[in-house]
Amino acid sequence: MDGQARRKKLVEIIRQSDKPVSGTALAEKLEVSRQVVVTDIALIRANGVDVISTNRGYVIASEDKCKRIIKCHHSDDDILDELFVIVDNGGRAENVIINHRYYNRLEAPLNVSSRRQAKEFMDAIKSGKSKSLSSATSGYHYHIISADSEKTLDIIEAELKEKGYWLPLDDWILQ
Repeated sequence: MDGQARRKKLVEIIRQSDKPVSGTALAEKLEVSRQVVVTDIALIRANGVDVISTNRGYVIASEDKCKRIIKCHHSDDDILDELFVIVDNGGRAENVIINHRYYNRLEAPLNVSSRRQAKEFMDAIKSGKSKSLSSATSGYHYHIISADSEKTLDIIEAELKEKGYWLPLDDWILQ
């Protein structure tokens, strides 16, 4: 795993934890030294993620963001456009969720909050090494999106509707 992928995974581990994560635990999970974790944390902070060191481990500062689940449908050719709608309007695509008929609910983190991150995601998909999760459900998928306000989420949702990507939510997703 290269440094960029490791730092992304490090942030994901800290964000998903309900308690502080020690540097030692992070080093073990990522199979690196504690010093590598300390250096990675410094680089993550330099890139704008507010990682706080506590006496019990690392946490990411509460972002106090509004969140909403949205349902979308489109082809893989429209993924970048969908992500641009979200990030250009001040949102973040936290994840992607599908409801597969055989595997049931599958979810993967995205954490896309900029055009650059959206392009990197699409470059990975277009490399041919992986496919989009939504391709397993003929383009139907869900996202948790976050933003600074409900008004921002309303703007994002309205633009997704205008482009024909947005669909009403199914009851199962709310469970």
